[in-house]
Amino acid sequence: MGTFSGFRKAYGALKDSTKVGLIKVNSEFKDLDIATVKATSHVECPPKERHVRKIFSATSVVRPRADVAYCIHALGKRLSKTRSCHKDIDSYS
Repeated sequence: MGTFSGFRKAYGALKDSTKVGLIKVNSEFKDLDIATVKATSHVECPPKERHVRKIFSATSVVRPRADVAYCIHALGKRLSKTRSCHKDIDSYS
């Protein structure tokens, strides 16, 4: 079973890398989308503080409502699709 688990992590990391590449080409909110993917990666370690801060700043009250809605939607979509994502993002607040 260990090999399958390792394969799954490697496959998840490859998907994340591909996703970041696609975001760089296709996204209007590149920085936020990349931070979302990297903060919820398949790697079993806490997310980097800069990615979490980017997400928090995108949901700030001073941001336009549409931008905040986009951030919440993108984060919710990512969290629903990523099995081994970091659930402790709020520990940085």
